[in-house]
Amino acid sequence: MSGLSGYDSEAIGFDSIPQAKRSGAQSGTQTNFSASGVGCQTTLNHDIGCTASEVVTSIKEPAGLNEFLRKVVPAMMDQLDQTERDFSSDSDDEEVLNAKLFQELKLHDGIGAGDHQTAVLGVTWSSAGNSLAVSIGKLQHETWCQNTGLIKVFTLKRAGGEKFVHSLDISEKNCVTVVKYHPSVAALLAYGTTSGEVVLCNLMNGNMEEGTQLASPSGCHGSRRVSALQWADAPLANVYLIMQIHNKGKRRGAADQVLFSSGSDGTLNVWQVNANQKVFENITSYQINSTRKVVPDITCFDFVKFYPLRASSDKVPDDIFVVGAKCGRLFLCKIHENIDPVYEVLEGHGTCVLDVAFGVQKPNIFVSVAIDSELRVYDVMQNAPIKVLCLDWPISCMAWLPTIPCVVLGQAEEGEIKVYNVSAGKPVPVEGFTGNTCVTCVAVSQIGTCRIASGDAEGRLRIWELPTRRIRLTGDDLDF
Repeated sequence: MSGLSGYDSEAIGFDSIPQAKRSGAQSGTQTNFSASGVGCQTTLNHDIGCTASEVVTSIKEPAGLNEFLRKVVPAMMDQLDQTERDFSSDSDDEEVLNAKLFQELKLHDGIGAGDHQTAVLGVTWSSAGNSLAVSIGKLQHETWCQNTGLIKVFTLKRAGGEKFVHSLDISEKNCVTVVKYHPSVAALLAYGTTSGEVVLCNLMNGNMEEGTQLASPSGCHGSRRVSALQWADAPLANVYLIMQIHNKGKRRGAADQVLFSSGSDGTLNVWQVNANQKVFENITSYQINSTRKVVPDITCFDFVKFYPLRASSDKVPDDIFVVGAKCGRLFLCKIHENIDPVYEVLEGHGTCVLDVAFGVQKPNIFVSVAIDSELRVYDVMQNAPIKVLCLDWPISCMAWLPTIPCVVLGQAEEGEIKVYNVSAGKPVPVEGFTGNTCVTCVAVSQIGTCRIASGDAEGRLRIWELPTRRIRLTGDDLDF
């Protein structure tokens, strides 16, 4: 049809008009048209590949054919275009995901923590995804903490219906501000307190026997609140364990691990720990921004993810970490033995930084969230953020979804959870996340099914299942 009109469509067949062969006419399988004054684009001796018998130029064309095509073809093409637009619109609409409430646990009954309002202060998943450790205590302290703290451990039981059941209690003389399972050794659990202590627990047998707890030396973090904990992955742990060998000449054990802890006194401690050998020693203690004589109240930190098999075009320095502060500043730091590791102060938030986290898709990209409801995306090669997302609801906490460039955000008022595509800068439509009070913490486990644990200010722990495999992503979602 491209030879008959200006539109592309499938060929339309019609019955040819038999004609008697005249002298001087050439037979063949191609029809030659000669027409003028009609609304088609045919030209003399134009080969259109039609299999009808030849009609010589002196024979009149089928009555009304060109007029029919001139009227019908444009309408057909308009209809096809409209159908294509409708189909494209339907396919571009994002599917609304449904988060399923897997289990809800009320933790405020019988915790022995006094008569204060009990809140979930921290939650963490074991490496196997079959255990949860939850810290409960008082959310706000006017001065110093005078309340006892408690960690409850829940284990997944499949007999009689899959659910998490209470298996262990760990008591502390002060509120436990943060808890963190080791990412690969399921039995190792670390936690920090409001009095500055960092404690390591070995839960190998699922209980707290004598000698299964190791505590940091007294007075670390200036006896002030431990704000964040993180375990080093194997390459990062190797860097600090080699540093320890050079400094103290000690041989490293096969089960040695490296644990980081930050405090509101502006220090970030690096610990060498070994639950089997009862080792809990300080490798180095960073004084963040001490050379500028403005010591921050550290709220969070994270180290760049190390991927040795990444393409050379994507290589970035693997000795970088970022520290967030209560004043809103973000400090870029380098791993070395200097007391102050800060080499650049980024253009930060206007108020308290709640969390910072490097992504796994791009090694040089990290995100930060603050009380002012800003979500910022940074490149470690730039001082200013590459993206600033101003949300219209208050943020209280954040966690990355492990396999996609999306974060889970807790709300500080309505108690809902939001999923946000950081690269595209838009929310992921999810229904089912409900609540009625401030979400205080979130943690994500993607061992098979993606499960999100969230705690709130009234002592409730909710476990959600989210079908993350149905989140549609494009190649642009990895470009930031």
